[in-house]
Amino acid sequence: MPDQRRRVRRVSRILRDIDVWSVFKVGIIFHAALYVVLLLSGVLLWNVGSATGTIDNIEQFLESFGWDSFTFKGAELFQSMAIFGIFAIVGGTGLWVLGALVFNLITELVGGIRVTVLEEEVVARPSTERTN
Repeated sequence: MPDQRRRVRRVSRILRDIDVWSVFKVGIIFHAALYVVLLLSGVLLWNVGSATGTIDNIEQFLESFGWDSFTFKGAELFQSMAIFGIFAIVGGTGLWVLGALVFNLITELVGGIRVTVLEEEVVARPSTERTN
């Protein structure tokens, strides 16, 4: 088996443009996944808090400040968070797209960002053994 040797060379690249459409696609998928995770974790935490009596304790604590009655309504909270999450998806993705547009405008003025990367190659050396 021939010996393998790694060869590394430094290469300088200039980042001048970010594709806004790809930023939009990645942003919408990222924020939608985050939306689902946060909604599911909220439901799970609500169920745990309800089962352990933590929510009732918080309601009683808030009633001790002088409210006649204070209750959390889980269905209304979930519905509000779901609607807020839809707006958060749109807003977060919009901010990412706006950031990409601003980056592209700035790099038009200054010429881009210089990045140095290391390119790694595996070079096979011929074996030094002789076969007769």
